[in-house]
Formats: sequence, structure tokens, C-alpha cells
Amino acid sequence: MQNIEEIIILDCYKKQPKDIEALNNIKRRILRTIKAGYIPTSTQLLKAYHRLVKENKIKESPQLEQNLLRRAVRTLSGVTIVTALTKPFPCPGQCTYCPTEARMPKSYLSDEPAAARALSLKFDPYEQTWRRLEALKKNGHPIDKIELIIKGGTWNSYPITYQYWFIARCFEACNRTRKSAVSEKMSLDDLRKQMVKIQNKNEKAKHRIIGLTLETRPDFINKKTIEAMREMGTTRIEMGVQHIDPKIMEMTKRGHGLKETVEATKLLRHYGFKVDYHLMPQLPGSTPAKDLKMMRQIFSDPRLRPDMIKIYPCTVVKNSELYDWVANGTFKPYSDKHLLRILKEFKSDVPRYLRISRLIRDIPSHHIMAGNMMTNLRQLIQFEMKAEGKTCQCLRCREVGHQTQIDWDKDKITKFVDQYESSGGTEYFISFENSTRDAVLAFCRFRIDPAGIYPAFIRELHVYGQSLEIAQRKLGATQHTGMGKEMMKTAIEICRKNKVPRLAVISGVGVRDYYRKLGAKLDGNYMVFDIK
Repeated sequence: MQNIEEIIILDCYKKQPKDIEALNNIKRRILRTIKAGYIPTSTQLLKAYHRLVKENKIKESPQLEQNLLRRAVRTLSGVTIVTALTKPFPCPGQCTYCPTEARMPKSYLSDEPAAARALSLKFDPYEQTWRRLEALKKNGHPIDKIELIIKGGTWNSYPITYQYWFIARCFEACNRTRKSAVSEKMSLDDLRKQMVKIQNKNEKAKHRIIGLTLETRPDFINKKTIEAMREMGTTRIEMGVQHIDPKIMEMTKRGHGLKETVEATKLLRHYGFKVDYHLMPQLPGSTPAKDLKMMRQIFSDPRLRPDMIKIYPCTVVKNSELYDWVANGTFKPYSDKHLLRILKEFKSDVPRYLRISRLIRDIPSHHIMAGNMMTNLRQLIQFEMKAEGKTCQCLRCREVGHQTQIDWDKDKITKFVDQYESSGGTEYFISFENSTRDAVLAFCRFRIDPAGIYPAFIRELHVYGQSLEIAQRKLGATQHTGMGKEMMKTAIEICRKNKVPRLAVISGVGVRDYYRKLGAKLDGNYMVFDIK
């Protein structure tokens, strides 16, 4: 006798609903008809789907499977994101807008989703990583390609032994190594030796860390900290730039200026890192005009031009100095209406190589005393831009997983190569897109840098679409179709044309094997091609 889950899946398979709402309509109709004693969860429906495929009662249906995935957006970009939070530790900054909560790292609140999870697990890096993997697996997401993001206070201000230990434990969770080879009390030399062994194991592990992101400040980035972060397996740095106007930065006690941001960006690029800025409009001393000018200058100034940005409009919360300024009337953020206007103008004019990852920070609304109150800011911007006939060219808006109006049978997939200057080097943004450049299937950030530790870098190689397990192929999927190899060939051709003898990839540990198969060799912490 069929259970309710199988009845729903078989009907969905027959009708092939185009979106989640259509699937839910089928689900509601069947539940009303059968009068089941319970409502099956998305996880239960997904398990029933996989069981029916395995029993050959239905064939694989990429569209149906996509609709069944809970919060499929988590893996739409081709990787599965896992976040871990560091323990509370004194922050070197005195920023007026940062809340201070005794139980949390500076600027984090205990009821933010990832922060609450970390607090409940006593900030244990192994448990945070492992529990998140298990939850994602339960909800039907592939968990073999992991992008690990470490959040917390300023990373480089933590003791160096804690840094190595924390990252090593995250790797051990992905390696399924319960009995740890590291401890916080070990010497730095011993931790570094164990890190190499743990990383080597992850190359073949079931859960491979293909990217590692750390958060820090521009004034804490130098050659020594960069080399340590790279040894830990880091591929991307999120920098709290916040603003570049010297008066605003002095007023908010940021503790550094544009000079430090320029130098940090240059150093990170010389080592092949991906660079992500945090920007904060609505700060004291700013105006809508100043903030729009700031955001545009970030991309007009060749000393800057980050690959990604997160825009976190200033939100005033208790336990911050800025809250006192609002309470005594010395500061009042400009209106949400003005914020919405300048963000629409900015998004209408961004370069194609940029990804705008976030437009608000996920702070629970009951904490916000002043500043941006729009929790659905991205949706509002998209709705109004569409009504005004405006579009955003950023990668997040154009990535294939977010497109529903593209007819791939009629639209030609084309390779594009865009070129621009940054931090003394030449960047090539290689991409596979539809002919009108509305949808991006894959892209590569390739750099030629005379001052770099290698003369050329692949800083990022990414194929969009729902994440697939390693070596797996699926009908209609964009991953594992050869676009990555094709972009690599283009980068090597550009190297030959420019007489560049070596090409380094700032590879995540879990992707080293992929580059080995293409002919690269491990050199220190980079996968390197000798160009013949």
C-alpha cells in the first residue's frame, strides 16, 4: 500500500509542477482528498522521491527534485555553505556601531541564527561544522563540496595557535575524524605539521572543503598574516572596509583609513586571494549622496575593485556607543526611502565581475533601534528596479540558478572575456553566459600580476547551478559539463600570449585533485601549471 508521500510524488512526477507553489497546490489537493492524519515534510517527500527513483518506479526529474529541496538556494550556487563562529575574544576595534555582548564575539548578537547555534555548542568548531553538515544532509542537500566560512571577531587578532586549531578541527569534522590530532595547547610548529596531514586527508574525504573564507580588518593584513591564512587553506578574505571617507571613519572610530584598505587589497591580490568588502551606508556624518559616491568609487578606483561586496546598512542596536548617540539626539540615520533609492542607482551601474552577496545583515528586528528596518530590502529593490525598467548586472542577480525566464534551447551559450585593471595587475573575467548576458553559467577570475608571488593566478573557478556530488552528472544540470576545463584552457592561452611561464591556482584543499588531473602540481599551498 502506498503511503501519502509516494502518492504526492507520483502525482507531481506526472504533472511536473513548474515551481514550489504549483507543487504545494498538488500537495494540498491530495491531502484534502485523502484526509491524511499528518502533513508530510519536505524532507519526507524528498526521501520518497529518491526511494521511487532507486526502485525504478520513476525516472530522475531535475525540476521536481529542485522544487523538493528545502531552501534550495543554499546550494544553487554550486557549493554547500557551512558557517562556524569563533569564541568571544577582545576586539582591537572601538567602532561606535558595533554591539558588545559578553557571551559573543564583538558585533555578533546571541540570537542571530548562526551565532545562536555556535553559542549552544560552546563555539566548538568540530561540533558546529559536523552538526551543520548533518542538518543539510537531512534536508536533501549534497554535502561533498563545502565552502567553509568562519565568522566572529577580527580573525587575525586571535592567538595564532587558536587560529590553526580552530581551522584544523573544522577540517577534521569534514574528514569525520572524531579523535583529534590537534589541541589548543600544542606548539605552533606542531599545529602546522598536523594541519598539513589533516588537509591532505581532506583531498579524498567525503566532505571536501573547496573554499575557506575568513573575516578580518584591512589594518590586520600583512605578509605574515596572509601567509598564515593561506597555509590554513584560506581562499577568500572578507574585509570590514565599511567606508572610505576619512571624516566618517574618524567619527565612527574605525581605526584605519583608505590607505590601509588599498594596501591590504593589493597584498591579497599579490597572493591570489578573492577579495570581499563589507560596506556600511547610513553611518554618522554620511548622506545619501556621499554613500552613493563611496560605493561607485570602490569600482572606479583601480586600487580597489573587490570581487564581492556585502552591503550592511547601519543598524543601531543596544550595547553600542551609537545607540547612546541616537538616544541623546546627536545622530539620526537618513531614511529608508533614501537608502532604497541610492542602492537602486548603485545596482544599476555595477560591473559584471562583481557579486553583491548581501544587502542587509541578518539582525533580528527587535534589536534594531534605528537605521534600516527593511528586512526584505533585496526583494524591494528587485521589485522596484523591474517596475522602473532597470537591471542589475551583478553575478548574484545573473547566476543561472536564479533565472526562470531563460529558454536554453533557443538561446546560445557564449564564452566572454572581460578585462580590467586592479592593484597593479590585469584581471580577466572569463565567463559562459547566454548571448544577451542575462544569465551566467560559469566564470573564472584570472589575473596576470607582475608583482605577485606567481606571475599569474586563477583566483576563482566557479560553475553555477544546483550543487552535484563529485563526478556526478544530471540531465539539465550545468555542473560537471566541461565549462571549468574550457575556462582553464582560455587562461593558459592568455598566459602563452603574454609569455607568462607559470600559472598558480589558489585552490581550496578539496579541489586539488581536480587541478592535478589538468596537469598542475602542488607547490607550497598553490596548484601550479608550468606553461609550455
